[in-house]
Amino acid sequence: MNWDHRLIDMTAQNNGDPWFEIQEVFYEGERPTGYASVLVGGDDALEVRDTLMRMLVALEKPVLTLTKEGELK
Repeated sequence: MNWDHRLIDMTAQNNGDPWFEIQEVFYEGERPTGYASVLVGGDDALEVRDTLMRMLVALEKPVLTLTKEGELK
């Protein structure tokens, strides 16, 4: 299993009100299978910087959508 940071459209889970979050997304092969909140922290400033850089890279990738049923597409 691998993971990266991705921007997720969570509008369907927010009663139709627009809401986007950067989350850690987990994959089986190329298929997203789960997500988790991102903690921006680390053992030192370099680890914090690395997390923030991965989050910036996420903004360059296609937005994933979380369906009302909780499925990532």
